[in-house]
Amino acid sequence: MMKKIISNLLILAAAMVMVTSCDDKYPIIFDDENIIVGMNQTTLSVKENATGSFTVYLGGAEGTAATDVTLAISVDGIAKPAIEGTDFTLSTKSVNVPVGVAAVTVTPINNEVYAGNKQFRVSIASNSKNYPMAAQQTILVTIVDDEHPLKPWIGTYDVEAVSYSAPGTYDEAWVVTTTAGDTPTTLKASGIAFGTGSVVIEFNTEDMTVEIESGQELFDVYPDDGPYAGSIYFGTDDLIDDAGGYTTTSILTAAEGIKMTGTFTNEGVITIEKVAIILSDYVYCWDVFDTTWTLR
Repeated sequence: MMKKIISNLLILAAAMVMVTSCDDKYPIIFDDENIIVGMNQTTLSVKENATGSFTVYLGGAEGTAATDVTLAISVDGIAKPAIEGTDFTLSTKSVNVPVGVAAVTVTPINNEVYAGNKQFRVSIASNSKNYPMAAQQTILVTIVDDEHPLKPWIGTYDVEAVSYSAPGTYDEAWVVTTTAGDTPTTLKASGIAFGTGSVVIEFNTEDMTVEIESGQELFDVYPDDGPYAGSIYFGTDDLIDDAGGYTTTSILTAAEGIKMTGTFTNEGVITIEKVAIILSDYVYCWDVFDTTWTLR
């Protein structure tokens, strides 16, 4: 329920969920005219000191002949490309796929040097039976660098968000995940206000402080009520006054010039005050929070 005003809006949606299995015991079954080859996911993240896998599937009726799928690697348009043989290896680039799925393992090469996250794409180049191809036939793989200087603060946080609008009544509890940022002094945090996007947090390890630029997008927030397009701002006095109601673009413009600030500890506790959640399409201040993050 959007507090005070937007709670009376009804949003109707229809969704279809297709569930496929990742086990040969439960093959993907289609009729004879609907044979198809594709990939089950669009992205994969693998930590540099671990392994990960993705799957290629063949959908068809029982008895459909297996096909040999050839995979191709590319880094076109990727800012920080991962190089095969230097940053990672694949278990195979030619995989035999029966009706159902076959897995391909990605093994990062741990270089023990911080270089930031790197990416590459794997695409289905061909299949030996020339079966029709699904729309989803490429996966973007991210190799997550585990030598980040802020590694002790990378992980999952339980966040206590204390409301300015109605403390104790509108308090919230978020689960926020931090990952390596694009620079040695930043982390990306996703899950603020249950949002699907991530914001950049700047860490200063000398004075143990953090900063968040105002105006960063959280994308879809509060999925149980919306979702709504959201963004994060410093909670100025004007935004605190507007908490739980509509605000103005001029108030947001003033807030955008102010960073949210806080502190962090070696024990994994981060405190950030006056975090304003804005529903962008409505210019609506959902609330302003003082937040305490505790690393699990």
